[in-house]
Amino acid sequence: MTVRQASLPELIDLAAANGFTSTTTTTRLYDRAGVSDAELRSRLDGAGVRIGYIDGLSSPLPGTPEGATEQACFDMADALGTSAVNVVHFRGGPVPFAEMADIIGPLAERASGRGIRLLLEFLPGTGIPDFTTACALARAAGSGRVGVMLDTWHLARTGGGPELLTAEAAALVGALQISDRRRSQDGEPELTMGGRYLPGRGELPLVDILRPVLAVHPELPAGIEVINDELRAMPAAEASAVAADALGMLLRQLA
Repeated sequence: MTVRQASLPELIDLAAANGFTSTTTTTRLYDRAGVSDAELRSRLDGAGVRIGYIDGLSSPLPGTPEGATEQACFDMADALGTSAVNVVHFRGGPVPFAEMADIIGPLAERASGRGIRLLLEFLPGTGIPDFTTACALARAAGSGRVGVMLDTWHLARTGGGPELLTAEAAALVGALQISDRRRSQDGEPELTMGGRYLPGRGELPLVDILRPVLAVHPELPAGIEVINDELRAMPAAEASAVAADALGMLLRQLA
């Protein structure tokens, strides 16, 4: 989502060119790749890049628009050699915890049967409204089968911060989506698909948020998800390089 102007084959090459060891993809990018699964796997292998996770599965969850199906996401994970699928209650409304847990538990069991781990992304106003709820759902489904997608933008939107990243909670984090945010945005209308800042250009305590997670999971890729019009207007190669530079500066503070 950071370099939305690129195709999946281009993203793989850009990731390698900018020192990333993984990238993510959506079902839409995959469907529009224009090359076979074998060609995509060959390209990934040649670039030394893997698909970190498929983003994102929502159609099994109550009240969401029709989107990518469970079968499509799981098949895509198999085809691209990834073992994780991000689940997001996108455009869904509030749902009782027990109802959401009753859906995610069996979904996680089916995913596990195919060697896939689910990630739960929280969005305010949905059935997975915050980090604490996502952690509770992951525990209910079994943390070996379900992890939490920690998106720093959504963490800030829901009033969360480093204080939520206890050792137990940090252990549940299975993937990272890093972007920055400014305090002034708390009083502005929310932009679902825009308005995010590169790390270091906002005011979030990103180092304090990420440090406990990486202490528990030092091997976890630091994914960047900066959705804004400025990056989208750049040539894909430039946007990738700018994102890599900003993320690199942040990670050096964590070294």
